[in-house]
Amino acid sequence: MQAHKQTVTVPEDHQLEIRLPADFPAGPAEVIVLAGPSETQELDETRQEMLRVVQKLRTFKPTPEEDRVVDEFEEFQRQHPINFSSLSEEE
Repeated sequence: MQAHKQTVTVPEDHQLEIRLPADFPAGPAEVIVLAGPSETQELDETRQEMLRVVQKLRTFKPTPEEDRVVDEFEEFQRQHPINFSSLSEEE
């Protein structure tokens, strides 16, 4: 059994023309049209994922070693300040 998947946009007149690759076998075939998720559903799923990530961030507890690394990095930045003012974009 051979399958061919194609993404289409259903026009207002709800008529589609399907062109299959030349190597697709001729003969009886089954055509199934699946409507994609609505934009609202996609946004809701994205929003749900973002909320899950935010919840994870809210409950994040760094390990003592991670705390130490952050503290040491902050101290390193104080001891070795970087001045980016000499960097300018050339026109």
